[in-house]
Amino acid sequence: MRAVHPGAVVIAPATAADLDAIDEISRHSFKTPWSRQTFEDELGRAQARLEVARRGADVVGYVNYWLVADEVHLLAIATHPDARRGGVGEALLRHLIDGARGRDARLVTLEVRAGNEAAVGLYHRFGFVDVAMRRGYYGDDDEDAIVMLLELRSPGPGAPAW
Repeated sequence: MRAVHPGAVVIAPATAADLDAIDEISRHSFKTPWSRQTFEDELGRAQARLEVARRGADVVGYVNYWLVADEVHLLAIATHPDARRGGVGEALLRHLIDGARGRDARLVTLEVRAGNEAAVGLYHRFGFVDVAMRRGYYGDDDEDAIVMLLELRSPGPGAPAW
């Protein structure tokens, strides 16, 4: 990756041509990164959205989420190490939330490693609240996951209360 300069981030749907960059970002960002094949599979799933953030020609981050009924489930969000602390993660999360509102989603959910203070802080800044703890959720090291929720609108009649 070339040196990343500050500037506007453009977010667009990922294509097969972006998979190498997504794979590289994933390997730098997660203890147990997903395989390139997993991301390729996401491109073909009807409920899945895989989107990239670009600065110029460089893919500097990505977000992967599922649309299920009136919910959005955030699966992964990551920024290339050379672009961290430059607002890429915030831009991707804002894009996801704005898109969820545009689809009239009721809520956004996610799981995050309990020890990932930077990510937990980002989610809290966007209004997510902790709703549960999944003990030993991450199989690579048995780390706990915090289940977080962002309500975008009130549930309809008969919907479960979080």
